[in-house]
Amino acid sequence: MLNETCPFCKIASGKAEGSIIYEDDTILAFMDLIPARVGHALVIPREHYENIYEIPEEVLAKVAIAVKRVSVALKKTFGMEGVKIIQLNGRTAGQVVFHIHFHVIPIVSSSGVEIGHFGRVKTRRSELDKTAQKIRENL
Repeated sequence: MLNETCPFCKIASGKAEGSIIYEDDTILAFMDLIPARVGHALVIPREHYENIYEIPEEVLAKVAIAVKRVSVALKKTFGMEGVKIIQLNGRTAGQVVFHIHFHVIPIVSSSGVEIGHFGRVKTRRSELDKTAQKIRENL
């Protein structure tokens, strides 16, 4: 089921543009519009689940596999030293978009990337599309 007001559901349904990295019947991975750094990706289930408490375990397992695949592709693409995987549940935890999603952020030594809205810069779609293409080539 999709939520008509959810920005991620709009991307999943094709009603909004996204720089897609990976997609199948259950999962979608795309570039974050306001990345913490180049390569910052989001992995979501196509169906709308607000948080970790709602998502069925079998769907969560598929999301986890996609998170791993995106992480491996980011490593190949950017030669990063690590990856930060972040998933927030509820307003008090800092969740802003209420569709469960995993941030997958490439990390190089002392990059100091913290999730949050400070230091994040909206990036042009053309740049996100180029980055998504590079990552897709390494999936």
